[in-house]
Amino acid sequence: MGENKKNVDFLRSIVGAESDLILNFFALFSRFEYALKRCGFCINNKTFAEADWDSFSNKMKGLFSKIEDEEFKSAVSFLESEPPRKQLALKGVLTWGEPIAPGDGETDEKYTLRLVRAVRNNLFHGGKFPGKVAEETARNEKLIKSSMDVLEKCLDLNPELRNVFLEGV
Repeated sequence: MGENKKNVDFLRSIVGAESDLILNFFALFSRFEYALKRCGFCINNKTFAEADWDSFSNKMKGLFSKIEDEEFKSAVSFLESEPPRKQLALKGVLTWGEPIAPGDGETDEKYTLRLVRAVRNNLFHGGKFPGKVAEETARNEKLIKSSMDVLEKCLDLNPELRNVFLEGV
């Protein structure tokens, strides 16, 4: 029990959240990518199967603006107003770049889903906190929750994806 409590305390120090939130986010994200690949959103690659987020976001083009759900709109608004940053290594020192900005001509769907992936990458790859405890735990928790809201709404918008996501459940 002592080691488990230390692990939970460490996870809480990362995002200011219970470890269940982090585990739920990882489970949702990984199953979502699995469903993307199974639904044909898969990059042709001889070495490994990779989800094709760009093709998926192209299929979603124009749908986000039609959603009236306030929780979803709030999640997208937060991600866009407080976007994650990409970790950089400058002369061997880990640092953070500017907040991730939309690309030229990038749709809302493509930008939002790119932000969700950045949240996952920063957390999963351990880059979020190079050598120190998080200082913005409330923001980090909200980034995770907002990312989950976006992924869940994408499942609502694509019945085939939702069916594959829920297979075997």
